Amino acid sequence: MQKESLVDIAIARIKQHIAENEYKPGDRYLSEKELTENLQVSRTVIREALISLQSIGLLTIKRGGGIYINNQNFDAIKQILQHHYDTHGVKIKELIEIRQIIELGAIRLIIEKNTAVDLKMFRKINQAYHEAIMNDQDTRETDRNFHQQLMKATENETYFNFSEIINDYFAMTKINLVQNKTAMLKSVQEHDELIDMIEKRDLIKAQDVMIRHMQPINDYINQLEGCQS
Repeated sequence: MQKESLVDIAIARIKQHIAENEYKPGDRYLSEKELTENLQVSRTVIREALISLQSIGLLTIKRGGGIYINNQNFDAIKQILQHHYDTHGVKIKELIEIRQIIELGAIRLIIEKNTAVDLKMFRKINQAYHEAIMNDQDTRETDRNFHQQLMKATENETYFNFSEIINDYFAMTKINLVQNKTAMLKSVQEHDELIDMIEKRDLIKAQDVMIRHMQPINDYINQLEGCQS
């Protein structure tokens, strides 16, 4: 089992544990050691899971002070989306359009606000994505990390939280676009182009790159709709 899969499982189980035990904002949560023992995974996996949960606002990690449940103001929205999905399903094409709007909006915020983007970090993440492709490993986590960091680079916490909600909703659809190595390497190249355009603060070209980057999933959805008609 890949490490990314263990992290995903740990995240899901921690979320479930918090919900089942009705933790409230401000409550102290289990320690790293307790989580490691309870979930029977390494401390590295637990730390990555906790960092991810902190990034979406579910937990607050205080150095030397423990782990606490954060304000869960967005939980109500997630519950509404979950109920809507359970009741009505989702129009996949419309969801893809929303994701594209969010991605393009993030680029606009970054460039227009002239935020201090850690370009080295983005290149490092993209290199890890490239290595995962070349080593025939699961690429989903590195690709998701790239786009997640793009949302963080907006320096707009609310925008980031809403993007995570949409990603959670998107995950409910269980869409799994299988691409060959050539297509994934093209995706790496587009990430590099996007980094370059953000560095140059070229909004139009950066958004053009993102539109091209998302075209395969648009084509895939159009193909699905064609098969169903």
